[in-house]
Amino acid sequence: MSQHASDLDFEHDGHHQGGGHPSVLFYNIIAISLFVVTALEVGVLYPPLSEAGTYFRVILLIVLSIGKFAIVVAFFMHLFFDAPLLTFLFAVGMVIATGTVAALINVMPAAEHPLQPRGKPKHPPVESATPAPHALLEWKNQRPS
Repeated sequence: MSQHASDLDFEHDGHHQGGGHPSVLFYNIIAISLFVVTALEVGVLYPPLSEAGTYFRVILLIVLSIGKFAIVVAFFMHLFFDAPLLTFLFAVGMVIATGTVAALINVMPAAEHPLQPRGKPKHPPVESATPAPHALLEWKNQRPS
């Protein structure tokens, strides 16, 4: 490769059969794009996106998360530069794992309130060491004279 090649081009190294490696500038661009996607994901919590419909926000978050996952897997796990067979095997494993999680979510019963599981009391009453004044009055009225 010519010495005048762009910084985004891959730097070829004669020791590797797989071809070149991305430059530092290339990884900086990937990092900036991941930052932008993360900022968009956080931005869903604030106006004007927070006022959008729930389904729209959930679908937007899922699309952004899948895109960010694909970028991380492709470039930081080097699947973009590996043999297509390895990328296919990784994708098959992810599809099986995603299907398993989706099936488990649909099989498990949903709790009435996510922070309060079914069948358990909310909070047991806390008894104080000293009785309340109204309890003393009731106790006095219940005593036989």
